[in-house]
Amino acid sequence: MKKLIMVFTLAAAFLAAQINPVAMAQDKPVKTETKSKAEKAKDKAEAKAKSAKDKADAKAAKTKEKAEAKAKSTKDKAESTAKSTKDKAETKAKSTKDKAESTAKSTKDKAESKAKSTKEKTESTAKSTKEKTEAKAADTKEKAETQATTTVKESKAKLTKEKTNAADKVTSATKEGAEAKEKTAAATTATAAKETAKGTKDEAVGKTADGKTVFEGSKNGHYYLNDKGDKTYVKDFVGAKIVGQTKKGQNIYEGPRGGHFYYTESGNKEYVKKDK
Repeated sequence: MKKLIMVFTLAAAFLAAQINPVAMAQDKPVKTETKSKAEKAKDKAEAKAKSAKDKADAKAAKTKEKAEAKAKSTKDKAESTAKSTKDKAETKAKSTKDKAESTAKSTKDKAESKAKSTKEKTESTAKSTKEKTEAKAADTKEKAETQATTTVKESKAKLTKEKTNAADKVTSATKEGAEAKEKTAAATTATAAKETAKGTKDEAVGKTADGKTVFEGSKNGHYYLNDKGDKTYVKDFVGAKIVGQTKKGQNIYEGPRGGHFYYTESGNKEYVKKDK
């Protein structure tokens, strides 16, 4: 643009130099008219140069605007692409996270459900086993008691018969005969007690304070046979081995098999460790 302006300026100056010698040879009015043409030529050249400059400036401005618009469009497009990419990545990440959480929750629920089912099944099996064991124990106890009762009744009947026979034999006896009868009855009672112990297969482990034999039952309970032949359970008896006391002052016994136990307030045995 500057080169174009310089060209027009030099052209105007050259034109003016060509006109001035002619004007110097003429009168003053002619000189004035010649200067006016030179100025016009100069103005025309300057106007043309300015027009060229304005066009160049306008073209440059338009080119600049296009470049800026293109740059802005490229920037906007890049930002839009970046935002779209970011949104897609965030959406994908959220979807992956939600899926992972859902899978984890499902796995946890299944594990808890399985654990609950296993627990219920185990508890049910344990309860069933316990009930069967208790039923079997009750049946065994009932059979043992029935057998013991039958044996006691038989022994009692035998003892009564023997007493009756002995009484018949010594009815007409003297005082000595009566004493002999009592001895015979005592001997017969002892024999019956032995036979009763033998019939129940229970082991004699001691005696009561009044001399009755104490047996240990099938479930480790201690008892003696009263005058009616029925079992009477006891806690303390002569011959019981006391090995200590509980914190509440209850005697701790040692059974014939070496087990340590004490009797609760309800009369039940409660086994304890030997070092207690």
